[in-house]
Amino acid sequence: MRVTLDMPKEIEAQFNAAAQARGVPLSDYVRDFIVEHYQGDADDLRTAQERLADPQPGITSNQLRKNLGLDD
Repeated sequence: MRVTLDMPKEIEAQFNAAAQARGVPLSDYVRDFIVEHYQGDADDLRTAQERLADPQPGITSNQLRKNLGLDD
C-alpha cells in the first residue's frame, strides 16, 4: 500500500535524521514506526475489549490496601 503524508517540516527532519542514524530509507523507517505504534495501540484495544467482555467484581479500597500489604 502506498500512502502520502503531509507533516510539519520539523517532524519530517526528525524522521529523516532518525532514518539516517539507523541507516535505513525514510520509507522503511516510517513504515516500521507506524506498524510498531499501531501494534501497541491494537494490543491495548484488544485488552480493553477482553476486560469489558468479562468484567470482574470490584474491591473496596480497604481490601486493596490489605491485598497490597499496606494495612496490618
